[in-house]
Amino acid sequence: MTIAAWPLAHRSRVVHAYKPGGRSTLEGPFRTLRKHAWATAGVRLAPRVDRRLAGQLTIFSSLNIESARMARHGDLGAAVRLALSAAELEDSAEFGNLSRILSELPVVDARRVVEGVIPDGAPAELTEAVRKVARRTEQLRTRELARAALAEVTAGRVKEVHDSYVLLVLMNGPETLIPRWMAVAAGRERVGAFLALVTDKLDGSSAVVEAVPAIDVDEDVQTGGFSPFGRDNRRLTTVTADDERVLMGEPEPLRVLVPVTIAS
Repeated sequence: MTIAAWPLAHRSRVVHAYKPGGRSTLEGPFRTLRKHAWATAGVRLAPRVDRRLAGQLTIFSSLNIESARMARHGDLGAAVRLALSAAELEDSAEFGNLSRILSELPVVDARRVVEGVIPDGAPAELTEAVRKVARRTEQLRTRELARAALAEVTAGRVKEVHDSYVLLVLMNGPETLIPRWMAVAAGRERVGAFLALVTDKLDGSSAVVEAVPAIDVDEDVQTGGFSPFGRDNRRLTTVTADDERVLMGEPEPLRVLVPVTIAS
């Protein structure tokens, strides 16, 4: 299982990455990003209902968020490269297919998808389209990681939900506690939900930590046969810490009953 941060973003998140303490709805910061080629213009959608225009929505590759962070840190070369990668992704067939699907949804549902929520009743192809864009995003992000110190991203799955916190099982690390309000803001407050933590270092003693929705980018594979952790559901075959505790210990002796025929 490979978990990646959600690959889509609203413009407000791009601005927030550039000016964490400012108002994310301001026009000035985004104009600055565009002027210096530190962000793309995004992809404009025109959702329709019964063939009628039902509002407008502009969506962005989440690589724009990385680019805005690099610009804030002063690594302007990395900011430009990441913005170019975002433009490459937004011009790809995968992004175009996802944009088409989103354009066929009501604008409210399309906004929810950008925020990390797959609405009930959405077409079956939507999740796979998001997964393909997320997979491509990770490839481009990994390419840039070799050249720049990007924000640290750790992802996992929510194991427990409590009144004030959720317990997150990281894919490459131990369990960690997250304030529940952060999980709620990311739309990932339920057991089994995928959640990513983005840690953006400010200086030697402080950082900005953001909880964002995440998605499993592995392709669905049918794994025939029997699995005690989920019968053909590949996403349930991961052995958790609880599974390990159950499976540890001394095995019971094997007993084999053999029929014996006694001649009289």
